[in-house]
Amino acid sequence: MGPLSRRSVLRGSFALAAAGTLARPHIANAAATTATVWWTQGFVPEEDISIKKIFNDYQKVSGNTLDYAIMPYAPMRQKIVAAITSGVTPDLFQNNPAEIVALYAYTLGRTNWLT
Repeated sequence: MGPLSRRSVLRGSFALAAAGTLARPHIANAAATTATVWWTQGFVPEEDISIKKIFNDYQKVSGNTLDYAIMPYAPMRQKIVAAITSGVTPDLFQNNPAEIVALYAYTLGRTNWLT
């Protein structure tokens, strides 16, 4: 066996890592969960029908449950501001104008969640 070079050691370690990854891939066995989603009402009824179909298809494929609400723009903004202020927010909401993002950033900074 010849002398070891840096290149041969790197090549061997990359090959070993690749073989280990391919030999036994990681499969996440996550438990089914429920997510809360607030979605802004569309301008035409077809938008709401489409998003409901997307939500239902996701639930069928993933096994997760979506607790979703579709509401008009103005009440959605009020609800988001109230939720951020109270600290109880949904897992996902679609409406994010600049003032809500700023409020959320201010709330995070004030409660020291980042530290």
